[in-house]
Amino acid sequence: MGESFLLGLSSGSACLVTCGMVLIPYIISGPAGLRRTVIDLSLFMLTRFLIYLALATAVWYFGKAIFSSVFLRTFLTGTLYTVFAIMLVWYSIGRGRRKDCPAAIVKKVDNLRLVPVMLGITNSLGFCPALLLILTKGASQQTLMQSYLAFVMFFLGSSLWFVPLPFAGKLKRKETLELIGTMATGVAGVIFFVKGLTLIIGGLING
Repeated sequence: MGESFLLGLSSGSACLVTCGMVLIPYIISGPAGLRRTVIDLSLFMLTRFLIYLALATAVWYFGKAIFSSVFLRTFLTGTLYTVFAIMLVWYSIGRGRRKDCPAAIVKKVDNLRLVPVMLGITNSLGFCPALLLILTKGASQQTLMQSYLAFVMFFLGSSLWFVPLPFAGKLKRKETLELIGTMATGVAGVIFFVKGLTLIIGGLING
């Protein structure tokens, strides 16, 4: 499940860079101090975790109907892996990369206690190639527990970027984060591209 962790790592870095202007004012700053910040961050992380578990359950049950044969489970999954892997690399380093933060809607929330929850929801459901890849992987797993494990590893990888926020202050090395994120995304893209091609070939041979 290391590939799921790496995929989450690439996803988390991209989100932190693009959504930093929305996340940082609500999770880091404020007069409430470190304790309130930790509580807000915990709510944010818990919301993301619960949404990922819900997604893992939904896509697995959906996948049971779609991937009903070995051929579909290998060939179709391999095709999706390959396409989304290419999109993942392009999303990260291409000039046409989407720069908008899906959590920008949080700026309009009046009740500040709802901000961490709203951030968790919009952050988890901000569709990108990395999320599409983990959705495909969860849907193609043979057991529900394997789907859960894939999403948990994805969650842990993406969460590494958010855990230090209460102690990090302002993001002063945005270029460094972008470089790390680009490298992680590139490696994850290559891994899933190779895995996709392997599944396609296996599906054609065994189908």
